[in-house]
Amino acid sequence: MLIRKWRTDAAYALLLLPAFVLFGLFFLVPFARSLYVSFTDQYGYNPDIRFIGLGNFVEAFGDATFRDALVVTLKYTGFVALAGNAFALALALVADSARIAGKHALRAIFFLPNLMSLIIVGFVWTFLYGDVFRSFVRALGSPETLQISWLGNPEMAIYSIGLAAIWQGAGYTMVIYMAGLQNISGDVLEAARIDGATARDILWRIKLPLLSPVVVMNVILSATTCLKAFDFPLAMTSGGPGTATTTVAYYIYTLGFRSQRTGYATAVSVLLFVLIALVTAGLLAALRAREEKV
Repeated sequence: MLIRKWRTDAAYALLLLPAFVLFGLFFLVPFARSLYVSFTDQYGYNPDIRFIGLGNFVEAFGDATFRDALVVTLKYTGFVALAGNAFALALALVADSARIAGKHALRAIFFLPNLMSLIIVGFVWTFLYGDVFRSFVRALGSPETLQISWLGNPEMAIYSIGLAAIWQGAGYTMVIYMAGLQNISGDVLEAARIDGATARDILWRIKLPLLSPVVVMNVILSATTCLKAFDFPLAMTSGGPGTATTTVAYYIYTLGFRSQRTGYATAVSVLLFVLIALVTAGLLAALRAREEKV
């Protein structure tokens, strides 16, 4: 009996071994290497590397550009994660409604932007914010004051990029919400209708409370994605105007590939990793606390 159990465990271990090897080679080893580099003064491909301890991290906390990039990243994350989830939930409710004709076609249309490259979406929205919106406002006969510089205004630029990100990613989030909506028992909804519940009551008192775990999961997915935002700032504004759309990920790119400060860029990326881990842990703790109350 023991021999048979040992053979079974050995077979399972052999099946898992390739996955563990690949995980170690492509995640654990690079992560360990990056952690070591973050404690050095590595500069580009210069072979002369000196261990400087916490020097890079101390510099990061005193770096005004890094602090600005962190604020920009948090603004972008809050806006896109919250507004994007609200928009995606609205799309899911529309696409899941039995009264909507052609809802299957609507689902495909809503999901289509998610299949497009982020860089391509960024270029398209840059064109829309420029020539198309200006021409539209001019055609309406509106005054010049309404011809807003969507990407040139430092206060608006990060939110303008956020709108493009919401449009591109809403379809994916919508699919997850639709899966949650379809898991709600039809008997529960039918019983509520028999008891006289209106569509508004069903939405606010049944569907949304039952969707709360899905909402938290989608917020976590959106937040972790937004904290790593790089493609849209690169394609639409190159971090400008000034540093108004310089996210932490984009700042890491400029440090590592333009300034060639590999050690410092790696230290900032480690701080970004810690930030993402803390945000994820906080949201998961909020989800557990809510489930315990329920």
